[in-house]
Amino acid sequence: MTWRALLREPLVQFLAVGLALFALHARVRPDPDANMRVDLARVEAARQGLATRLGHPPADAELAAAVREALDDERMVREAVRLGLDRDDPIVRRRLIQKLRLAYESTADVDAADDAALLALRDAEPQRYTAPARLALTQVLAARGRHADPEAAAREFARALEAGAEPATIGDPGPHARRLGLRPVADYAGMFGPEFAAALESMPEGTWSIVQSQLGAHAVRVDARAPAELLPLVAARARLQADLAERRRAEAVRLALEDLRRADPADLRELPPDLAAALREHGL
Repeated sequence: MTWRALLREPLVQFLAVGLALFALHARVRPDPDANMRVDLARVEAARQGLATRLGHPPADAELAAAVREALDDERMVREAVRLGLDRDDPIVRRRLIQKLRLAYESTADVDAADDAALLALRDAEPQRYTAPARLALTQVLAARGRHADPEAAAREFARALEAGAEPATIGDPGPHARRLGLRPVADYAGMFGPEFAAALESMPEGTWSIVQSQLGAHAVRVDARAPAELLPLVAARARLQADLAERRRAEAVRLALEDLRRADPADLRELPPDLAAALREHGL
């Protein structure tokens, strides 16, 4: 009897269907170790949650309803996964990835950050932990709208200041103080505009200059400059601690992903050989 004839035999067909049903059952049957066990920890968690929400210890009926709802939620999650509803939903996939990434990050030791580790991070990236150059200045405003020619008015103010006039006694009121302590040039750009800040970069100390801003024209004198400097540990500690913790969390995720890649490597056999080789060369 040929194999084609054998397949037409009723007994063989019955056995084939039986084997297929057995395989399907083995795939979808519940895991006996993952039953809906109701242990004391689950009940106590539900009791505490209800007590917080209700403001009093829950009655037995309320407790039973809460546990039943939690179990039903778990049943629905399991059934959704069994049906593959998680596979084609980008929102669900994104949420699962986020939760797994958070689980990996939680394994990082983010609390053990001694001074040596913080200083090593600071010294490895000095540009990140360097305070920018700062300058202090005095400015007297000739406001737009108060003078027909604000620049000419500012020049009059500058001549008076050079002759010894006190800055507080001349000029127009404005939103900023006349004397401004050491601060980065970027701060002045936010206060007076980029044109004003750019003029400060090359301005000599101790002399009065005329500078335009979004407010009008100013008589300006740079009083002091402080160079950029690497922040001392006491000033950078909080930022260093946050950065080091973030780097350790990222490293924990990287190591976990390396383990996953080893356990489930990419199969590139369907790609052209040259493309597959190029992708492998770059770590796929």
